[in-house]
Formats: sequence, structure tokens, C-alpha cells
Amino acid sequence: MIRYLNQFKMLERIRYHAVPPAFILFFTFIVQYLAIKGKGENFTVDLMQKCMLGNTTSWIWSVIIVLWGAVSLKVPAKDVKGPETSFGVRPIYKGNGFQYYCFTLIIYILMDQLFPVSASLYENFPQLLGSFNIIAMLLCIFLLIKGKVSPTHKNDKVKRDPLLYEFYRGMELHPTVFGLDIKQLTNCRIGLMGWQIFIHAFFVTSVGKYGFNHAVFVNYILQTVYLAKFFWWEAGYFYTLDMMFDRAGYYICWGCLVWVPCLYTYSSYYIVQHQPSLQTNQALLFLIAGLLSITLNYLVDYEKQKFRNAKDYKCKIWGKEASFIRAEYVDGKGRKKTSALLTSGFWGISRHMNYTFELLAAFSWCGVGGFENAPMVHLYFIFLFGLLIHRTFRDEDKCEAKYKRHWKLYCEKVPYRLLPYIW
Repeated sequence: MIRYLNQFKMLERIRYHAVPPAFILFFTFIVQYLAIKGKGENFTVDLMQKCMLGNTTSWIWSVIIVLWGAVSLKVPAKDVKGPETSFGVRPIYKGNGFQYYCFTLIIYILMDQLFPVSASLYENFPQLLGSFNIIAMLLCIFLLIKGKVSPTHKNDKVKRDPLLYEFYRGMELHPTVFGLDIKQLTNCRIGLMGWQIFIHAFFVTSVGKYGFNHAVFVNYILQTVYLAKFFWWEAGYFYTLDMMFDRAGYYICWGCLVWVPCLYTYSSYYIVQHQPSLQTNQALLFLIAGLLSITLNYLVDYEKQKFRNAKDYKCKIWGKEASFIRAEYVDGKGRKKTSALLTSGFWGISRHMNYTFELLAAFSWCGVGGFENAPMVHLYFIFLFGLLIHRTFRDEDKCEAKYKRHWKLYCEKVPYRLLPYIW
């Protein structure tokens, strides 16, 4: 018994004292390494240190991107409520995501016709990541202090942990500053929109340097369709783990401000300098597979959203009345409540079919980069695979703790996690 207790204490020390500094140092370093190597340059510590401070161009663009995202959350728009938290608050978000996405992309394309914006973003990409890294670190320090001194929601209680772990995890679930929801700003309006802007810049740069390449185009268009789908469905994102359970700290805010622009765009960035050599018919196969996967991913999420918004959960899925399991649970205030676990459509085939199609979509736009460029063009897919496997277990642990026996009934009804009839 004492041995197991000592092992538990050791794991706790690793989690709270070793993991945060290790992750912060590793990911801050690897971002610069990838950005420098992706351009075909020789990596040196001196070059990394220069890039980490940014330059005039990178600071101008990073400030513009941040302010533009903030403005999008201040213009008049429909309010969208997120799910109720354990402390009884329903966060309010702005429901103008798709309009923001379209308007931003159009403005950027017009600017690119007048000035060499795309070439500038590509050439200064390591410095841009350096600027965003500094902005993200300062934001996380501010959020740590704010969460301790003046939290947005007084009832948002979180246990005190070692300071560096609190910085890494975050203190508040839904902090707001000047009326801006910080997580919607960092995750959606900067991180995901930055993803779109950067891949567009990389595509334009590739065409300008080497001419039109079918594989490069497929890589770009699949991600563009995926991101357009995301902003069309943005209200559904507010019901995901990122928004419901992850606190605003280094993990989520730095991740969206720096890691997303770096790794999520990396296949597009890398193939500018390392042009893929796929034949047109091969690129076409990746395009078809990717579009099909993105469409199915959207349909899976749409089914859940349609079911959630239906009165008394009465709606049709695949032409039949939706079947579900009524699940009782106790909220953070000790009140008994009832929810519903959907067992129709894709949600009756596997418990995380949306993850399955998301992985297939990512493989399509990474794979079209060519296996001669492996594993660099596949880094996002490799990372996403690990992330979604981890998220699958994390999600199910939370559901089991919340719904208890009703979750076990759901798992008996829908026994597969990701791959029907396999796992």
C-alpha cells in the first residue's frame, strides 16, 4: 500500500512540477525549429534567438491580426449561448463567425493584389511565430494574475496548484476582458483564422515561385473547405472539450496563438520549398477523399447539433425518429438534471465518428504533400492522431463520471469508439 502511495505521489510531482516546464520549453523550441527547417534553412541557436524576438514586419502583422480578431467580437451580432458550466454560468459568444471568416478572407485577397502580403508572411513566418509567442506568453501571465485577483466569475472555483502548473493549465474557464471572451478570441478569431490566412499566403507564394502544382492546390483547397466548415459550424464548437473544460492558460491560449499557426499549417508551409511530385490523377484522388471526409465530419457534428436543439429531442435522423438514452446527472450545485445521449445516425455507429472523419480529412491534405516529403508534411496528422486518441479517452472519462450507469448503457448500445466493428 505504501509503495502504491509513493508511486502516486511521484506521478503527482511529475504532473505538477515536471510536465509544465518541460512542455513550455520543448514546444517553444520546436516551433522555431520547424519554422526554420520548413524554409530549407540551416537551424542554428543564434538564428532561433533572433526569430524568437520577431521583427518590425512580424510585429505589425501580429498586432493587426489580434486587433482584427478583437474587433470581430465587438461588432453587433447575434449572441450564442454555450453550455451551462458546473458553477451555473452559460457563456455568451458572438455568432458572426462565418461572416467574419468570409469578410477577412476577401479583404486579405484584395490586399494581396495591391501589396506582396503573402510573400511577406511566408518570408517572415519564423519571426511571426516569435511575435505571437511573446504575445501569448504575456497573455497567459495576465490571465494567471487576473484569475487569482479578479476572476470574471466568482463562483468559478479551481484548486490551488504549483504556480507553473496554474500558468500551464489556466485559472478561469471563461474569462472575459473588455467584454471579449478570451477563448473565442484566441481559439477561433486568431488561431483558426490565422490558419486560413497563412495557408493562403503559402499557396500564393508557391504559385509565384514555382508555378501551379496540383498537389499544392489540393492541400490548400481541402484546408480552406475544412476551415470554412468550421466557421459555419462555430456555434457547435462551443460544446466541445476545448470550450467546456479547458481553462484559459498556456495549454489552450498559447496553443491556439502559436501551435496552431505553426503545426496545423505546416504541410502547406513545408511544400512551398519542397514541391510534391504527385500526378494529377493522384492529387484528384486525395481531393475526392478529403472532400468526402470533411462532408461526413460536418454531417456527424450536424446530427448532434440538430438533436441538441430539437424540442424534447424530437427530430428525424436518417429518415427515422432519433433514438437516445435519457441520462440523469447532478450538476455542480447539486441539482438533478436530465440530458440525452444520441444513439441514432453516425452516433449509433461509433461514439466518436467525428474524430474518425477528421483524421481522414487531415490525412488527405497532408498525404497529398507526397511521401518523398515524409514525415515532415505528415506532422499535423501524426499530432492530430495522438491528440484525438487522448481526447477520446478524456471525453469518455468525463462522461462516465457525469452520467455513471447511463454512460455504461450508452457504451453497451454503441460499443465502438472510433472504427466501427474494430475499436
